[in-house]
Amino acid sequence: MFSSRVVRSPRWRRPISAVAFIPAGGSPKAESLLISKIAREICKTIRDQPRWEEHLLKSLSSRYPSSLFFHPACLREVLRRQSLDPLLSLRYTLWVCSSSSSAADPAASAAVFDALVAAGAGGAAMTAICSTKCRPSDRSLSLFLRRLLTAGAFQEALQAVIFLGSVFNFTPPLPVWNAAMEGSLKLGDPHLAFNFYHRMVNSGVPGDALSLGLLARALCEAGRLDEAHCLLRGAARAGLAATPGVAAFSELVSKLARQRRYSEMSAVLHLMIAAGRPPDLFTYQAIIHALFRGGLVAEARRIFAELRRRGYSPDVPTFTAMIDGLCKMGSTEEALSLFEEMALVGLKPNEYTFNVLVDHFWKKGDWELAQRLHQEMLNSGFAGNSVTLNTRLAGLCMHGSTSAAVAMLYKTPEKDVITYNIVIQGLAEEGRMGEAMGVYRGAVEAGEEPGCGAYDALVRGNCQAGEPAAAAALMEEMVMRKVEPLSRSYDCVIRGFCDVGNVDEGLLWLGRAISAGNKPVEESFDRLIECLCGAGRVDDVLVVVRKMVEMRRRLGEATCWLLIETLCGRNSTLVCDYVNRILYDA
Repeated sequence: MFSSRVVRSPRWRRPISAVAFIPAGGSPKAESLLISKIAREICKTIRDQPRWEEHLLKSLSSRYPSSLFFHPACLREVLRRQSLDPLLSLRYTLWVCSSSSSAADPAASAAVFDALVAAGAGGAAMTAICSTKCRPSDRSLSLFLRRLLTAGAFQEALQAVIFLGSVFNFTPPLPVWNAAMEGSLKLGDPHLAFNFYHRMVNSGVPGDALSLGLLARALCEAGRLDEAHCLLRGAARAGLAATPGVAAFSELVSKLARQRRYSEMSAVLHLMIAAGRPPDLFTYQAIIHALFRGGLVAEARRIFAELRRRGYSPDVPTFTAMIDGLCKMGSTEEALSLFEEMALVGLKPNEYTFNVLVDHFWKKGDWELAQRLHQEMLNSGFAGNSVTLNTRLAGLCMHGSTSAAVAMLYKTPEKDVITYNIVIQGLAEEGRMGEAMGVYRGAVEAGEEPGCGAYDALVRGNCQAGEPAAAAALMEEMVMRKVEPLSRSYDCVIRGFCDVGNVDEGLLWLGRAISAGNKPVEESFDRLIECLCGAGRVDDVLVVVRKMVEMRRRLGEATCWLLIETLCGRNSTLVCDYVNRILYDA
C-alpha cells in the first residue's frame, strides 16, 4: 500500500494535494508551461544534489503550489526528461508516490518499468512493480522475463514468474518458457529446466516439439536416459509436427554411447530415421567418440563409412574425432592418411586437429614428425598457445629430455598451471628435487596453484630422497592452500618417516590420513608395525594392528610372523596360536 504520510509545505502548512491547479485567469497552456518549468528545475535538482528529497521540499514547494509540484503531468514530464537515467527515474517515482498517494500515475510508473527493463536493471524493474503497484503490459512483462534470462538470472526469472502469476495472473508465452528451459540446460541445471517445464504445464500453456526436445535433453543431463527414450519414442509416434529436433536425439545417443549401451543407442538411431529426424554430423561425431572410448575401432570405422554413404561430407570436427581415436588406439598410419585426406577434400585442419597429432607423436617419441606438424600448424596461422606448449613438454619429459622442457618453460610466455605441473612431475621423477621445488615456487609466485598430481610427485620425490620432513611440510602447505592431498601422498610420508627411523612422525601421519578419510595401503601398515616391533613398542603395535583390521587390511606374512614373535617371544606354541588368530581376524 502507498504511504498515507502527510508532507506539509513550509509556507502554507497544509497537506499536499494533487488537485489540478490552474492559476487565476490562466489557461491550460499556461499551466503546461509552468509544469514544464517545474519539471526542469526538478531534473536539475535530482541530478545535482545527492540527497535531493529534502532539498526539493525546501526549495521548490516554497515557490510553487504543491498541486503542481506533485501533479501527474509533472511526474510524466520529469520522467521524459530523465529517460536516459532509469534508476534515478525510479527513485524519483517512488519518492513522489510515497509523498502523495494521489500523484501515482500508473502509466508513468509503467514507463519507468519499461525503461528499467530496456536498461537491463531487472532488480530495479521488480522493485518498480512491487512499490508502485503499476501493471505493465503483457508484452513488457514478457520482455522483462527475457532480459532476466539473457542476463543468466534464471533463479530470479523463476521467482518473477511465480510473483507475476500470483499478483497479475500473468502467464508468459511459450517462447519465454522454452528460452528459460534452454538457458537452464546451458547453465548445466536440468532440475531448474524441470521446474520451468512443470510450471508451464500447470499454467495451461501447451508445449511444442521444442519444449519436448528440451525436456528430453534435461532428462539426459539428469541421467534419466530411459525416460528420455520413452518421451522421444512417444513424440515420434504422435507425428512429425510433435517430434523434437535432431539435437534431443543426438544428446540421448551421446549419453547412451558414453555408458556403452550400444544396443539402445542403435535403437535410437533407427527411431531417428523412422521419425524423419535422420542423424546429422554432430550425432555421428558423438557416436565415433564413444566407440573409440570403448575400444570399438572397427565399429567406429563402420560408422564413419556409413556417414559418407548417406551423403554427408565429414567436416573438420568429424575428421578430428576419427584422427584422435585412431591415434589413441595406436593406428598411426591410418590417422595420418585421414589427415592428408582432409587437404585433398579442401578441409583445413583446426588447431585441435594439429594438437592431436603433435601430442601423439611427441608421446610416441617421433620428435621429428611432431616438430614438422607443429611447424605446419604455425604456418597455417595458428599461434602457439599453452595447449601446444603442454603437449610438447609432456613429450619431452616422457622421453627423458626434462632439461629441454625446463628451458622451454622459462623462455615461453604462454604457460598455465598445467605447464608447471608437467615440468614439476618430470623433474621429480628424475630425482631433481631442487629444480622441481624451484619450479614449484615459481608457479606459486606467478599466481598459479599446482595440482595435487604435482604435489604428489614432490612428496614422493622428497621421501625417496630421504627428506620426509620436506614432504610433510609440502602436505601442510597443500592443506593451507585448500588442495586435497592424494591418499598415496599420505602413504609416502608414513613410509618415508619409517625409513629414516622416525616412527613417531609415521604414526602421526597415519592418524592424519585416517582423519582425512583415507585408507592407507597395507604396505604402510606393515612398515609401521616392523619399526614398532623393532623398537619393542608392543602397545603401539596393537593400536596399529587394530586400525588395520578395522580397515580390512591384511598383514603381510613376514610382518605377521615378526608381530607374533614380538608378542610371544620364541614360544612356538603361542606363536602358532596368535598367527591363526590374527590371520582369521584380518
